[in-house]
Amino acid sequence: MMEFTIARVCMGICGLILLAAVVVPVTGMYESHTVSMESDIPDEIAYLIDDFYYSKMDTFTVPMSDILPNPSSYAEFDGYLVTMTTERGTYKGGTNVLMMTSDGVFGYGDILKLSRSSDTVIMEKLT
Repeated sequence: MMEFTIARVCMGICGLILLAAVVVPVTGMYESHTVSMESDIPDEIAYLIDDFYYSKMDTFTVPMSDILPNPSSYAEFDGYLVTMTTERGTYKGGTNVLMMTSDGVFGYGDILKLSRSSDTVIMEKLT
């Protein structure tokens, strides 16, 4: 009976060791995948702005919470440059259209209104 208990304890310890050996690489893969996804977001925002400009719409409203990855992140729009900052880093993307805004920084809780002008996209904060 004692051998059975010792075998079960050893098997439990070996299981924990194997689990710890798997958790570390999986966590590293998750982190690198998250950084890769975040680095694509500014290019996708730039594509959204370009796509809006070349569409037939006059205005477009989008909550920044639908675009940004988390509440601590924010996006800056300056000329042709889109810059997104998160706790992991700063990522940049470029548009084909000039963007004009009075306040170029938009946070997670803001609502962004895009309006088309002759050769620019005018951005306003609705909240």
